[in-house]
Amino acid sequence: MKKITVKNMDGTMEEVDLVKSFGIVDINKDFVILSKNETNGEGLSKVYVSEVLETSPGVYELIGISDDVLWDKVKQAMKEIVQE
Repeated sequence: MKKITVKNMDGTMEEVDLVKSFGIVDINKDFVILSKNETNGEGLSKVYVSEVLETSPGVYELIGISDDVLWDKVKQAMKEIVQE
């Protein structure tokens, strides 16, 4: 799995696994699904979904998805990816 470096909200850098990246053309935004190789209490893998901006070559800043309308578009895009 490809590794990328992300800048956390506190300014620290962290290397994570890139599960999938995708764009939503009609809103001109890019998103990522990431893994930190963590599991929840039931043994399932945790993944993180975020808007992403490349701030410098190979370094990405994650932007939280706080808008419900945007989150609905992201969920729809992920459903389409799974169905392909």
